[in-house]
Order: sequence, then structure tokens, then C-alpha cells
Amino acid sequence: MFTISEKVLADVSLTERAKRAFDELRTMFFNLSELQQFICIAVTGYLLAKEVDDSSLPKTDELTSLAEDYATRYSGISKEKLLQLKSGYTAEDLLLAAYIALGYVTKDNECTTPDCLAELGTQILDIKSGDNVADICSGMGTFLFTALQKEPDASFFGFDVSSLCYLIASLKNTLLGNKVSLSLLNAFDLVLDPARSGMKFTKVFSNYPFGLGLRYLGDGKSLPEKLKARYPWLTNSTSSDWAFNSLICDMLEEGGKAVALMTNGSLWNASDTLARKHFVENGLIEAVIGLPKSMLPYTYLRASMVVFSRGNSNVRIVDASNWVTPGRRINQLSKKDIDMVIDAVSHDGEHSFLVSKDNIRSNDYRLNVDRYVMGEIHFINGKPFSSVIKRITRGAPCTARELDEITSTDSTNMQYLMLANIKKGQIEDNLPYLKSIDAKYEKYCLKNDDLILSKNGYPYKVAIASVKDGRKILANGNLYIIEIDKEKANPYYLKAFFESDQGITCLKSITVGTAMPNIGIEPLKNLEIPIPSLEEQNNIALKYLSKLDEIKMLQMSLEKAEEELSNIFNEEVALG
Repeated sequence: MFTISEKVLADVSLTERAKRAFDELRTMFFNLSELQQFICIAVTGYLLAKEVDDSSLPKTDELTSLAEDYATRYSGISKEKLLQLKSGYTAEDLLLAAYIALGYVTKDNECTTPDCLAELGTQILDIKSGDNVADICSGMGTFLFTALQKEPDASFFGFDVSSLCYLIASLKNTLLGNKVSLSLLNAFDLVLDPARSGMKFTKVFSNYPFGLGLRYLGDGKSLPEKLKARYPWLTNSTSSDWAFNSLICDMLEEGGKAVALMTNGSLWNASDTLARKHFVENGLIEAVIGLPKSMLPYTYLRASMVVFSRGNSNVRIVDASNWVTPGRRINQLSKKDIDMVIDAVSHDGEHSFLVSKDNIRSNDYRLNVDRYVMGEIHFINGKPFSSVIKRITRGAPCTARELDEITSTDSTNMQYLMLANIKKGQIEDNLPYLKSIDAKYEKYCLKNDDLILSKNGYPYKVAIASVKDGRKILANGNLYIIEIDKEKANPYYLKAFFESDQGITCLKSITVGTAMPNIGIEPLKNLEIPIPSLEEQNNIALKYLSKLDEIKMLQMSLEKAEEELSNIFNEEVALG
């Protein structure tokens, strides 16, 4: 059986013929996108090789069927025309051409883990001979083939729901000798399907999809409900990161270890607090490694690598954000960078230390690295917050009785803003109406573009006031009203900062109280924040507003789709 090996790759005459076959195939697919070209070359090279010499390949009927389906569906070229190419090449030429194409397919693809992160994951897991190693959401197999090269005497298993990823990984697996077991399935079936449950592994790796809600994991409402029954701390607002992490830990043998890439947001946002609490209190998190920015080609989201095992009384925090080799489009980890991370995972140092459960509890189970490593924060353009403030005051100290007396059931030009009216960084439109505002409370009315910051109730809320002409909005006492000097700072730049990891950490650093966390007005005014040039602030603010508009459009599309979904039955079925 022909397989791609170092010896094959060193055969100059074979590689030259393979490159000619690759180039000839590429001309046939010139009208497709570059990625589709490479995929069609890979699958066509494989199919042609089987036509030339079927004995060169193991019997893989499922793979052949998938390849034929993709070739005819995407290329638009008849099988007969494709087969004309085979006359000038051997099966080995065509298989090596397919292998060359696969190299392009798996480069910077959203279904592929960057090589350096696959290498880092492999070293952290320390795979040994005899280990059973699983890759959950294995994509195109980058981690599996990286780990296989390191330890060929371990057993490797990949699971993915994407038929295209399965096809590409299976092609590469076939060309490398079928040393990995690949399965096309929803990974959650590994714990929810009785026929498959019980599979355990000594080592597990996962680079699962980012940013999904539970309802997008498959099977409509069925899968989320099954997961919530299995993991009671899951809620509808929990990010899918923690659902995948639960699956990973369920599949670990006693004494096993797992590594997952996850978004930084899931490590600190409020909606995932219960999930983080479960993992921390049950000793399932061994380490959190904050990765450098721009490590993933398909997202701007910052990511961390989290190490899972059992029986951990502390969590090791590793700040690897500056151990990076800059790249043209995405950053890389060099061998030296990886070596420093591996050492930091095992030893205390300037960028690595253990954090106790008590410390994590006091931080609302937040696990983002910045929370614990920033210490006393200083910025290049750091200035006291007060330097850009014209006026700062608490909201109106209205009693509940006073508020009841002035609340109106009719629409008026006066409204009242409470902490509960700020949701996802936005002030609700339907604020309660007021009959009147006492003269003594006029100074607590908002001006357009005032920065609003919650005083109590960590995590703090941040919003920008939008007050139309002829209207008044009275803010209550749990809010800080901050009038910004717009000649020095852009309010939306400040909002973007206070909502960032660094901004949240800054606010946390001046928080007092445990039962009722709060911020004092003087510490807030003295807080050092970055104040770059107004031009730079405006650029950041513009990007922030653009992304905010994009989110609003997506929310509108989602609401429309949900409304249409609920009406499908009524529209399609005549009710008698």
C-alpha cells in the first residue's frame, strides 16, 4: 500500500511528477475559489489514483463516496473528463498531488488548529506510548497528525460533525497509512448516546467552535435540554465552551489530562459564572494559559488554552501573551516560545503562579489571566480618569416612596433610569415615565453622551446616554453620571475601554466590599486609564460603534427568524 513518508517526499522525480499533476488539475478548477480548487485537486487526485491502481489504497468505500460527491457537486466537471488526466501519471503521482493540495487546504483554515498550537497542546498532554488520545471537533486533523508524528505508538481518535472536515482528514489519514480512527458524528453523542457512552481516553484535545449558544449545538431544542439534564449548572445563556469542556472532562479516564482552546470571554463573563464555579469547586481546572493576540486566522477573539484534570486544589495562571513570534497575518509560537510556556505550566515564575480557590471565589470565579497578573496597572498614555471629566456625580437619591409618587402610567417627556434598565451595555428605550422632576433633582438628569457607570453590583455596567431634545432622563443613585470633556476624550472610546479585559481589571482593582461590591467616587476619579490622542480614540470609537451596529442587525435578524419559526405551522397548515 502506498503511503506518504519522508522517503516518498525525498523522491525528487516523484515529487516533480506530482507537482505537474497538481498544476494540471488546478487549471481545470480555475473558476472556483482558491480553497475549493485545492479541495477539488485533493479529492480528484485520490479518485484518479483509485482508477489507475486501486491496490495502492485500502478499501475505503465511505471515503470514496464522499470524495465523488464533493468532486461532482463543486467542480461541475464530468467524471469522464477528469479521468482523461490519469493516462499520464501513476497512482503514486496522483496521491502525492492530492497530499500537496491537502497542505494548502489545511493552511489557515477555520477548521484547522494552527500548527504551533497543535504542537503546544501535544507537549502539554505529554502523550506516551499506549495512550488513547481523542480530538473532540477534530476538524481537518492538524492536532491528530502532529501528535501521531510525536508518538506513533499511541492510539488516536478524531470526532467531528462536518462532512467536509471528515473528508479532508480522512484523505490525509489514508495517505499517511490510516493510523488514526476518524468518526463523523456530533461529539456530544459520545456521552448522550447509550451506544457510544462509556468511551474513555487518557488524553483529550479540543479546538471546538467559538461563540455558539447551546441552541446551536444541533438537534434543535433536544440537545440543549439533554445537556442541561446532564449538567444542571448549564443555562440557556451559558456559552457552548463550557458544554464542550464538560464533554471533554466526562471522557477523561481517571488520572487523564485534557487541553482545550476557548474564548477569553467565557473565562470572565457573568453568564458563565455557574459553569466556572462548577469546574473550579470540583478541581477540574489545572491551568489557564493566556495566549498572545491574533493566534487564530478565523477570528479576532483572544483565546486561552485551558488544561483540565482532576483533583486540583489551585489553578495555575500562565501569562503567555508576550511570548510570540509576529507573523504577516497571524502570530506564531516559535520553538522557544513553546518551551517557555511548557516550563511555565510546571513552575512558578514572573509569568506563572498558582491561584487559590478562595482567590478565585472572591473574583466571581473569573479565570481570565489579566484578572490575576496585571497587579498595579500602568499604561503608556496613562492619566487619571479625572483629567477627562467635566463633572461626576451619583444619581438622584430618590426614596422608593418619592419615586412611586412621581411615576406616571402615561407617556411624558420625563423618564427614569435604573440599573436594571441597562442591558448588554445599552439603555432600554421603554424607560418608566415620570409626572414631574423636583428642582432639587434637576442636576441628576442626564446630558447627551454622558457616560453612565454602575456604582454597585459587580460586574459593573457601562452605557452612553442618548437624550433627545425636549426630553429629560433622571438617573437613580446606583449610577454614576459622568460628563466627559469631549476635547480630551471620546465617550465611546471610554466605554470600549471599561468593557475590555483591561478596563474590567482596572475597575476591579478599586472595588471594595464583598457582599456588596462597589466603587467609591474618589478612587474612580484617581483611576489611571489610557488616554491616547483624540484621533486614535476616535478610530477605536468608530470601530466600536460599527461592531455595535453589526450586533444590532444580527439581533434584529435573529428576532425576525425566531418570529418566523414560531409561525411556520400556522402559515403552512390550514387550521380547521
